[in-house]
Amino acid sequence: MEERKHQIARFTPDEARIYEESLKHYRDMNNVINSAKREGKEEGREEGREEGRKVAKYEDAIKMKELGSTVDFIAKVTGLSVEEIEKL
Repeated sequence: MEERKHQIARFTPDEARIYEESLKHYRDMNNVINSAKREGKEEGREEGREEGRKVAKYEDAIKMKELGSTVDFIAKVTGLSVEEIEKL
């Protein structure tokens, strides 16, 4: 690492400019990749939450059905369709 600092210190003005542009490009690309990763994780979390809510609705519908609730009542409570509930 120390040797690299000495090499950079000896750059000509053109070499230093090219090096700085290259470093800027690297940092920009790194930031783009990191931003995309963060956005992907957040998207994945939201999809997971939605899936969890859907599973909970089905679980609730099954419980209500086992307790003798009508299909129409279960549909109103859970937001599931009558067809979905009848398949359970």
